[in-house]
Amino acid sequence: MKALAKERVSPYISQLYECGINDSDIKLVVDQFRSDVSGSSSLFLLRDDDKSDGIKLFSSGLTEAQQQFYVQHHRQDVWFNHYLDKGCQGIVNATTLSNSTGLLASFGAQFAAGGVCRVKGRGLSSLCTYRGASQEDFSAQDISSLAEVYSGFAAWSNHYWNLLALETQNYQLQQLVKNHNKPSAIVDDKGHIHYSNVAFNRISDENVELRAVNGMFSLHNKEQQRQFKEILNGFAYLLPGASAYMSISRQANLRPLLIQCTLMSGLSRFERYVEVVLRDPEHSFNPDIEALASLYPLTIGEKELLVLMSKGYSSNDIAELRGVKVETVRSTLKGVFKKTDCHSQNELLLLLQSFS
Repeated sequence: MKALAKERVSPYISQLYECGINDSDIKLVVDQFRSDVSGSSSLFLLRDDDKSDGIKLFSSGLTEAQQQFYVQHHRQDVWFNHYLDKGCQGIVNATTLSNSTGLLASFGAQFAAGGVCRVKGRGLSSLCTYRGASQEDFSAQDISSLAEVYSGFAAWSNHYWNLLALETQNYQLQQLVKNHNKPSAIVDDKGHIHYSNVAFNRISDENVELRAVNGMFSLHNKEQQRQFKEILNGFAYLLPGASAYMSISRQANLRPLLIQCTLMSGLSRFERYVEVVLRDPEHSFNPDIEALASLYPLTIGEKELLVLMSKGYSSNDIAELRGVKVETVRSTLKGVFKKTDCHSQNELLLLLQSFS
């Protein structure tokens, strides 16, 4: 409502803002509106020209079939015709615009008043109300009352579309995290956490090196926090799907945490979001080496090396266990890097965990 401080807002518009995107609550407001103007039916139509299915109709006094008919043929409405032809705005009595009854007969109505307004960055919105032959035509006072609603209608319409887009994309984000089998969160370029799953929250709580306070994800070490910010800022110049990696050193001789950041794709009209995945090598995992080998031509020796790596063994440990020189282990590891397009052991461990 703060954005409308300079506009006249009727009680109906105020109630519509309070409804948010609850369609049933909006329908109640339209019902009350129709009752107060003594209409046989009333319609609020919102049309987002940027979307092929961007039409919302809130009506009172129409059957479901009539609602569908109006959505399909609303351009035949007398106000839309006049607005598109001459740019007419404001509430106008139908008889003053055209001798053609337009859609009036379809609704069993004889009198009507309404108007169309342009919604900045969206399309058009219209409100209209009808009366039957047994009623009287709309008076000047009726037109004035309708104009009061019309004065805030465009702003509310834009507000409704924005809320709907936000809800839709929030749902997408929730599903991405909910259906992810990895400890993951969605953050923006400032590090604000929008959604996180249970596994991500557990690792964050267990490691003092990580901080998730007041909805922000950050690192305790200032230098590593600077690196993390650089990663987030760097995504402004990359395409969706791009990934970056970093390791977080830990105390008590624990192996470093691994962080994978990936720029998300498929979200429109919104800020760029980054998926953050946490990997804790201390938590044992069993990689499916054969599944990995089905994608990359790994030798038996390379597969054995990956199994030992997944169990936390160092290059020296692996050399001792296999009875070979450390240089041999490192040479084998370089071959695996080349085949899997990995550039570090951190990336390789992330790849292994993705097949666990």
